[in-house]
Amino acid sequence: MDVKRLPVTLDSDDQAEVAVFSDPNRAESVILRAWAQQNHIAVRDNSESGIVRALLRAGAESLREKALEAGYAELAKDQADGLDEQRARRNRYVEQVDRAYGE
Repeated sequence: MDVKRLPVTLDSDDQAEVAVFSDPNRAESVILRAWAQQNHIAVRDNSESGIVRALLRAGAESLREKALEAGYAELAKDQADGLDEQRARRNRYVEQVDRAYGE
């Protein structure tokens, strides 16, 4: 596994978020640590770097899931549009046949 250290600047809002996930008495911390363990991410004690890494990975996973959901929604829309087009073609054909036999 390739490892790279990056300097990251955290503003006061970012630091407040990290503090929430660092507090072992908060539900957010318990949930993050459980998620990290399930995903084989080590968060030692109150290691800010481990917490930030877990938050980064959790955020990336969440956004990836959102992207998949958007893709599936687009696919469903395309399929629904395709069904509408098929119905319209079928209806035009039925009307043509009805006119042909109705004459």
